[in-house]
Amino acid sequence: MPELSEITYSRDEAIAAIREYYKFLCQMYLNESDIADPPAGGWPSITMDYLRDLVKSEEVVSLLRHLPYIRLERLDAEAAPFCKFANWNANAIDLSTNRATAEHLKLTSEGDEFYEESSAHVVGLTNGGRDNPVFVLDTELGVIHWAECPDEVRYNPSREDVQDDPYDYAPENEAEWRADAPAWAIKDFFELLKDQFRELQFIPISSRRVIDVYTRFGLDSDGMISMLQNIYREHGWPNLQRYQKQECLEAVQMALEERYPEHADSR
Repeated sequence: MPELSEITYSRDEAIAAIREYYKFLCQMYLNESDIADPPAGGWPSITMDYLRDLVKSEEVVSLLRHLPYIRLERLDAEAAPFCKFANWNANAIDLSTNRATAEHLKLTSEGDEFYEESSAHVVGLTNGGRDNPVFVLDTELGVIHWAECPDEVRYNPSREDVQDDPYDYAPENEAEWRADAPAWAIKDFFELLKDQFRELQFIPISSRRVIDVYTRFGLDSDGMISMLQNIYREHGWPNLQRYQKQECLEAVQMALEERYPEHADSR
């Protein structure tokens, strides 16, 4: 099991892990055009001045400045079950034009349990409503915490999580939320999410919506989950050399429209 002493933070590696995650999602269900890469030199709107009210470190701002993001016009596309990822370029513009407040963005990206106690070197990677999953990246420790991680993942992870006790290393005001949210090295965290997709524990039901087997669909009482899993496997998943993405997504929509129209993508 990895210990914090064995983990180091690298901005380049963090950027690469997130870029590879988006690439993986595009291979499965997202449109490649959904992802926007930063221009040379990074997103010009993400600066210490524009983000000053967030009270984040220069390293956090530098990381956000060089990350790829889901495009603004596709921000409703989910990159994990029921989960919208943050576009910090758009958020920075909103802050600079007073269309959003730093308090609101910290609340929606770090969660109501964390944001008042978070430090300058952590930042939320997701940004949505109250039920949106919260993934908090720590640029000092090189880990990502997953708030309210499903027990099925937390206690049987496909990638080993960090075992250090936060009460031994974190400031007192941060120890409680860190203890409640398991952490993984950044690369391991995104591989963990990929594993959930590979195993069809996370299931896209369109090019913008993802469900999982752990929440309201977990019991699969009406057969919807198994139907969707079978469709993906029939189209070659998880073998990316055989997987027929477009045909699979079309088959998913057809099956949903026929048997579960309330879950079909009407757009």
